[in-house]
Amino acid sequence: MAPVLAAALIVTAMLAACAVVEPPPGGPVDTTPPYLVSMSPDSGAVDLGELREFSFTFSEKMDRQSATSWLFFFPDQRITKTGWKGATTATVQIEGYLPADTVVIMELAGSMTDAHRVPTRRSRRFPIATGGAIPGGSIAGVLVMGDSAISTGVVELYAVPPDTLEYFQQPLLRRTGTAADGSFVFHWLPVPGGPWLLRAFADANRDLRPGDNEAKRLLPDTLSIIDGTPAISAGVTTLYSVDTPGRLHLPPVAAFGPARPLMAWSLASGEVDTGFVLQPIDPLKHPYHFVDADSGSVLHEVKPGLNHVGVFLDLDADSTYSAVSDSVLRSGSRDFAWSLADSSADTTGWYLEPVLVLKSPYLEPGLAASLDIPDSVPVLVQPWTAPPPPPALPDTAVTDTTSFLGAVPDTAGVDTLATPLPEEPPE
Repeated sequence: MAPVLAAALIVTAMLAACAVVEPPPGGPVDTTPPYLVSMSPDSGAVDLGELREFSFTFSEKMDRQSATSWLFFFPDQRITKTGWKGATTATVQIEGYLPADTVVIMELAGSMTDAHRVPTRRSRRFPIATGGAIPGGSIAGVLVMGDSAISTGVVELYAVPPDTLEYFQQPLLRRTGTAADGSFVFHWLPVPGGPWLLRAFADANRDLRPGDNEAKRLLPDTLSIIDGTPAISAGVTTLYSVDTPGRLHLPPVAAFGPARPLMAWSLASGEVDTGFVLQPIDPLKHPYHFVDADSGSVLHEVKPGLNHVGVFLDLDADSTYSAVSDSVLRSGSRDFAWSLADSSADTTGWYLEPVLVLKSPYLEPGLAASLDIPDSVPVLVQPWTAPPPPPALPDTAVTDTTSFLGAVPDTAGVDTLATPLPEEPPE
């Protein structure tokens, strides 16, 4: 009996040694975020020479994921292998070696978690260099939305692109995050350095990517660091939710000559322009704007994204884009040159009011953009055929229409409206 008991105890001990560490039933829930204890090479190390392996030790057992999900290099490096020792130390290898004479920023994402799925507090960044020094340039700023600081913001640093590229088609040079008060700092930038573009976004899900529904924008100015001024400010930047209307600045309009009054409307269009059909614009769905043809105007409450903008001559002075008769069109349009858009217009008798249809630049949420009026854009005068009349109402001579309103219940089963009224007695 004793040998059997001893064997059972040995098996139990082996199973306990292999078990995953979990809090005892009814015990406290792990809410303590893990943190980085040490790394090799250490933060701030210089003259590293050829280097392709890195190690990171954490304060507790981690969720042993590939480093491709939580470790990022700037400039970018391809991670080829991740190994874990006791779930607390990760060893990471990259393809090839770090580039020579280069400052490299290593970023540990704030989304990485411990064995109990508790995430780290925020992303952390550490500089190392294969050259002899780490530069001391910096750019600081603040992100807000409304009257609140953005504590989960991310700011990206790009080189100013050539005319043939968009900024996001280039490599991402650096990335940083905001503190609880919305402040951010890019450290370890070259002096002199730039020019750079900064893009900011609210990273609510902490995935370090600007989602479709997350507020984002380019900062308005390019930034450079010059000798003697290593620390510069990007100021306070306001982000707007993705559905916040913006403004379009309309220049003076000469296409209508002295004819007045002019008004404008805007209609949101898709990323791919599939065409636009002129028709009256419902003022309850799309606001109208008075246009100062001589000094320029601002169109407010314009939906973010791409828009079609119509500037039209309000011939009937009803403040809406609508159809007018042939006589009104010819009378109100005699002061400027116009041409019919279709030969069939001579027989319709009705036309939509003369209009310039323009394509807006991409309008960022909450911001402003300028609208150009190319000389090649013509004034359109579109024939209009009124829609068919509504269907005739049903015959109510037989139906007791008041019973639909519940005003006169028919308790006798007889159509009381169809029943003859008694004649008045003769006088």
